[in-house]
Amino acid sequence: MLPDAQLEAFRSRTERFAPEKHLVSRWLALFAASLATNDPATIELLLQGGKRHSIERHPFYELILQSYLFLGFPRMLTAAEALDKVYPLSGKPGSLEPLTGNEAASWFVNGMSLCKKVYGENFEPLRTRVEAMAPEVFRWMIMEGYGKVLSRPGLGLVDRELANVAMLIADDREQQLHSHMRGALNVGATPELLRLVIEDLADFADGYATAGKLLIRMKVS
Repeated sequence: MLPDAQLEAFRSRTERFAPEKHLVSRWLALFAASLATNDPATIELLLQGGKRHSIERHPFYELILQSYLFLGFPRMLTAAEALDKVYPLSGKPGSLEPLTGNEAASWFVNGMSLCKKVYGENFEPLRTRVEAMAPEVFRWMIMEGYGKVLSRPGLGLVDRELANVAMLIADDREQQLHSHMRGALNVGATPELLRLVIEDLADFADGYATAGKLLIRMKVS
């Protein structure tokens, strides 16, 4: 959890945040960053603000699901509880069904396609490096990360990648942040939008300075 001063800066930023451009994408990225705090009150504040801006439940749910790839299951579950308070589901949930072979095959195909799109020309070097040190990890990246989770319908690739950037800035993970900043541009985010998402995190995120350094290294105009 962030120190109290950073949490207060985050909440203050949220309460006065009403951008004229790209409101939904930037709000979702702020929400993604809030998941790294593991602070239910801060997460609920972002969700309540989303309601005020007429953002539906589904995008928040999708970002919570993908957060475990970057932040882990404990913080994902904290966020899921907050979502249930602010956007409770109506009706009974569907029953748990066993995994089918077709699902697994689609995760592999979709995951490989998306990973290539996110990493671009860096895909083969990534594959070579990760397979050399841990073949299972690369397989899980494709199947679990890019296939099962990030290829889900219901949220666009640009918003997904900007959310990944926001989570990684909040958690100050430089190597992965660099990859997903490039990934956001590769899937269609404009340089302006990427910069705005980063600037929105200036008051409280540990990795803000890291992101600024990476923008210079990447020569993002």
